[in-house]
Amino acid sequence: MPPSSWEALEGLSIGAYRIRAQEEGAPGTAGQYYLAFYLEWEGVRSDRPILRGLYAAPRPQPIPGWLDGFFRNPIPFRGRLVELDESELRAFFQAVGHLIPPGGWLALAYETFGETQAMHQETEQALRLGIPPILTPLGMCLFYARCAFPIRDWSIAEGWREGPRKLQGFKPREEAHHRRRVNELWEEIQAFMRRTEGSTRPEFLRARRRAEQLRLMGLSPSAVCP
Repeated sequence: MPPSSWEALEGLSIGAYRIRAQEEGAPGTAGQYYLAFYLEWEGVRSDRPILRGLYAAPRPQPIPGWLDGFFRNPIPFRGRLVELDESELRAFFQAVGHLIPPGGWLALAYETFGETQAMHQETEQALRLGIPPILTPLGMCLFYARCAFPIRDWSIAEGWREGPRKLQGFKPREEAHHRRRVNELWEEIQAFMRRTEGSTRPEFLRARRRAEQLRLMGLSPSAVCP
């Protein structure tokens, strides 16, 4: 799938769903688009997009491609809430990750201005507790998209132009960069695991389970770039 072809996601199967992608609103500056990704289930399109945001198509260096968006899960279908399971969530963000070229980035807001969901609340609370961003619900989504090397927490906007608080994850430009970032990330995770060993706090337990999930998925020191 060419990284600049967001249209290529149209009709892509995600478990029992299909992605429906479309442009919405007036375009931004040259090469930028307001995009919305809906899901179709049993012939019915979701009432609201599962992911909506501003997308900048890749351009010649030094301008990378990026997507700055808001993700919701569960999503309503004719008033009924449907939630993607972990495998479907991973498949969806793997598809979205194809839009981001090496050196580009994907950002997901956890500040929602009125539409609060459990995954946004959990992400914000985890960050307040010092949990590594990748071990939050939205951080895992960035990892599935291969945009977690590193992840920056925009908890305080600079210049009042960055929009809501968000996690911004970068896709490494090359394998050597990826290896270095993985080693740094794993050291951060290990430090967190030592700090929270024996804790029964629910936020820590969920984060520790995600750390084990990452290990089982192959995230470890000197891991090869996927």
